[in-house]
Amino acid sequence: TLRDGDGDSWVEKKEFPHLLVNLLYFCRAWDCFDRADADDDRRIDLEEFKRVLPLVGVCVSAEEAEATFTQMDQNKGGFVLFDEFCMYLAKQKCPVDGVVMTEFTTSASRATDATTGAGSESAALPHDDTPAIDTSTFDGVEAEFQSVLSTAAALQKMWKSVDYNGNGKVSLAEIDKWIEEKYPVLDHKPA
Repeated sequence: TLRDGDGDSWVEKKEFPHLLVNLLYFCRAWDCFDRADADDDRRIDLEEFKRVLPLVGVCVSAEEAEATFTQMDQNKGGFVLFDEFCMYLAKQKCPVDGVVMTEFTTSASRATDATTGAGSESAALPHDDTPAIDTSTFDGVEAEFQSVLSTAAALQKMWKSVDYNGNGKVSLAEIDKWIEEKYPVLDHKPA
C-alpha cells in the first residue's frame, strides 16, 4: 500500500492510512465500472468503456477512447478487465509523482500509456450532467475516514479495531472481516 512498502502480504500500521484511501478509491472505481458493465460479465467492451469515461471524469474524444481501449485490450479479445481499467484510471487521475504504482498488479506487464486531452469539440464524447450513478453512498464513509486520518488518536483507535489479534499487522482476511462488519458499503470483493 506504500510506494516504498516492504512488499509483504500484510498491512502494517504505517501502511494503514494508505489502505483507507485505497479502499475508497477502488470501491468508487468498481462502482463506476460495474454500472457501465451492462451485461454484468465483469469486463467492459468498447461501448461500455466510452460510457464509463464521463462517470470517472475523463474527457477524451471518441477516437481517443477507441485508441486507448485498443491499447488496454492487449489480447485483442474486445474486453477490458477491472484491473486494466484501474491502471488506466490511475494514469489519468492519480499518478504518484508522475508514476503509477504497478509492481503488485496483475496488469503491470500489460500496462501502456493512455492518451489524454480533450480532443476536438465535434468528436468529443457527450458530457453527462446527470450520470446514472450515485456515489453518495460512500460519502459518509469518506467523511469518517477523513476525520480518522486527521488525528493520531482516532487513527490508532481504528487500527486497533482492525488488528484483531494485536500483532501489529493485518492480513487480507482480517481486513475483509473488518470491512464486512464495519463498512459493508465498501464490501466489493472485485475492488
